[in-house]
Amino acid sequence: MTGRAVSWEYCAIEPCSKPALGRRSPVLAVAPGPSRRPVRTPACGKRQEKRISRGRILGGTSALPGAHPWMAALYIADEFCAGTLVSSCWIVSAAHCFLRNPLKSQIRVVLGQHSFNDTGPNTRTFAVQDYILYPRYTQFEPTLNDIALVKLKKVEGRCALKTPFIRPICLPGKDLTFPDHSCCKISGWGHMHEKANSYSHLMEGVVKIIPFDQCSSPDVYGSEVRSGMLCAGSESCVDACQGDSGGPLACDCDGVSFLYGIISWGDGCGRSGKPGVYTLVPKYSDWINSVIKKSRKTSVNRTTIDICIGSQCQR
Repeated sequence: MTGRAVSWEYCAIEPCSKPALGRRSPVLAVAPGPSRRPVRTPACGKRQEKRISRGRILGGTSALPGAHPWMAALYIADEFCAGTLVSSCWIVSAAHCFLRNPLKSQIRVVLGQHSFNDTGPNTRTFAVQDYILYPRYTQFEPTLNDIALVKLKKVEGRCALKTPFIRPICLPGKDLTFPDHSCCKISGWGHMHEKANSYSHLMEGVVKIIPFDQCSSPDVYGSEVRSGMLCAGSESCVDACQGDSGGPLACDCDGVSFLYGIISWGDGCGRSGKPGVYTLVPKYSDWINSVIKKSRKTSVNRTTIDICIGSQCQR
């Protein structure tokens, strides 16, 4: 035990078992062509070496520090949500976390956090410059289009710097598809059971993607499950709970983690036959990228104007 967290390390021994034949891999829109250039290591979606814990969140296990370096803790006035770092200045979260239209000054984002409300030496705290809800999100249907972007306010001209405990996850392309029954990970500081009233240190759990037809059947969620949502759950009752909203459903492809879902809603926590429902991120990839790209252009233009005024140049 290290404090209140379980930690361990693995020996560098190759597994002796081989992957099962016929296992389907995630479907990419365009297969990468051959290249003579050296393969570049992705700048996103990589966990700290020897920090990948094994686990079964509610019904899950303690995550090691650095196991989910893209996790963001969002303290919104008197409420709490999670989010996922997708670039230096941007967090993806759930729109329903902002239903009460909080002031930006009431929001605090902590990266690198392991225990709830604990700002240790590995954490970085940011104010919020802006938060943007998906244009078609409405409080009258809070489970539909449940996605928001949060822009961090720079500190000394920078947002998040990459460390072993802080790094972005990869955003999926709009055509990335993980097959039904794929195993993915959820993580968060939420309640340990449905009637709990306190938060925890970071927990993780493994869930499987459930076929859409099964989740939208009358005995599960029926017509409440719409396009742009996906369901994931586990027979061992691993599930997200209150306080986990906005956190990631992270699915791996070739050792790289992608933000495939956002923890959104569900009937209770860990109830049999009632899996968690997630916002399907690939459907919103174009919107996410357009908002981030537009923000970068605006920042460049403002910087140019500031420099011009400062040096009293003429156009």
